[in-house]
Amino acid sequence: MKESNRIEAEKVDIAPISEVRSVKDPVVIGSEYPAYLIDESKMTGWADFLFFPRSEEELASVFSFSREKGVSSYISGARTGISGSAVPQGGGIISTDKMSGFLGLGWDETQSRYFIRVEPAVTLSEIERVLSKRGEELIDLTPGAVARFKNDAPHHYPVDPTEQGASIGGTVATNASGARTFKYGPTRNWVKRIRVMLASGDILDITRGEYHAKDGSFIIELSNGEEREIPIPKYLGPLDHDVKNAAGICAYEGMDLIDLFIGSEGVLSIITLIEVWLKELKPQFSSVLFLDDLERALEFVIGLRSDQIITPEYIELLDGRSLRMLRDVQEALPTSLGVPPIPVDAGSAVLFDIPFSEETIERDLERIGWLAGQCNSSLERSWCGHEGRELERFFGFRHAVPETVNAIIAQRKREHPAMHKLGTDISVPDGSLLEMMSFYTSRMDTSGLDYVIFGHIGDNHPHLNILPRNQEELERGKVLYQEFAQKAVALGGSVSAEHGIGKLKRDFLRIMYGDKGVEEMRRIKRSLDPGWMLSPGNIFEPEVGN
Repeated sequence: MKESNRIEAEKVDIAPISEVRSVKDPVVIGSEYPAYLIDESKMTGWADFLFFPRSEEELASVFSFSREKGVSSYISGARTGISGSAVPQGGGIISTDKMSGFLGLGWDETQSRYFIRVEPAVTLSEIERVLSKRGEELIDLTPGAVARFKNDAPHHYPVDPTEQGASIGGTVATNASGARTFKYGPTRNWVKRIRVMLASGDILDITRGEYHAKDGSFIIELSNGEEREIPIPKYLGPLDHDVKNAAGICAYEGMDLIDLFIGSEGVLSIITLIEVWLKELKPQFSSVLFLDDLERALEFVIGLRSDQIITPEYIELLDGRSLRMLRDVQEALPTSLGVPPIPVDAGSAVLFDIPFSEETIERDLERIGWLAGQCNSSLERSWCGHEGRELERFFGFRHAVPETVNAIIAQRKREHPAMHKLGTDISVPDGSLLEMMSFYTSRMDTSGLDYVIFGHIGDNHPHLNILPRNQEELERGKVLYQEFAQKAVALGGSVSAEHGIGKLKRDFLRIMYGDKGVEEMRRIKRSLDPGWMLSPGNIFEPEVGN
């Protein structure tokens, strides 16, 4: 490990701007490229330029053009986010679509594990597909790595945000996570190396463990000899290893430089290359356990995640309202969910995977049965399976909830065009789960609003989705969301556990870190991007005059 907080930036040759595919007509962008003006939040934007760089040299050319014209640049990956980060607010769009190569596979002797090197537009599903072919489409980054990989056990990239169409660059930029974060942690834990381009057009090549903050700062020497001091914020927010958190710029004492850029949502740099670790893919045994009500489900969750024998990959929740909603779907289309009829006496369900082994499965099932019995349930009230088709059916069952919610909102939106769901992205510490869930249900049950609770209960991060029926309910729901964010922060939690802040949750960031904490983040932005060229409006408000 380098005992240094100083890094030298690399100068990149600038390609002629004429070589970069571009669209420089806002009318054409709006009519022929509308997908680049929106993300899954359904927030829409506008832009004067759209660029498709294929390399760091072409990207440097776009940056030079943007500085010369004095325009901002917004980074567009797969646009699967729901916080508005990729949505432009004028200026230019930099699409990473053409930076989509698999650059190789390596074996790290010091870590005794594999890693892959990819460009930012590669999607998670593409990574899964290439790895399933045992490296036949990859080249060696270290001698003999591909041959070794072919003869080794199957491997995968274990970070699994729900949207497999997400780009790896976008998931690193937001420190994305998902159900399996419960066992494996967020994206940050799996990033070995990144290359990022700063607003100056210089490149930083950062491998985890090489650069650490000293005396509260980093020193970056640009290619022109200019030095930039990067002050590390002193706010004491929850870190990813304590509370699931994707809110704002990461900061901790003695932090690794790579963590400054992971999760920074494009406000500090654009990612041009990524290396991530792989893990052996082991067979799984999936279960859906039905329980009487939400209270029993929470008892089971707490017992399961603290058990000394069972080691779940993930733990997911469906509350009674979610199950009733899915029963309605089954009644209308009995085969639509691909699972048996949901038991009529079920008031909640807990979904979880455990490692499957012929030697241990009998012991594990006996233990799960005992844990279920403590919560007035049993294995007889469960669905179980370990074959691929069964795992896919259970996965689809869980994800039928948000799909159904979106369909309901789409229908209501026809009558009320401004309608949208309100979905929390809040997490709390282990010891505060019951209090937070009680606060959710007590406030919602007295509100008269339609809602469901589902999702990542294993790490205290269920999604409460409010489904307004009209504009008045939408406004009341917004007030409740604010209350939920304030409550979570008071309990030591995060206002954004996995989706980031983007443009839509900036007010919540202030609830969490206060004006002082947000200003400390803005100081980093000023140091690395004094012209506020990159993604202004993400995480915090743009600087006045930029």
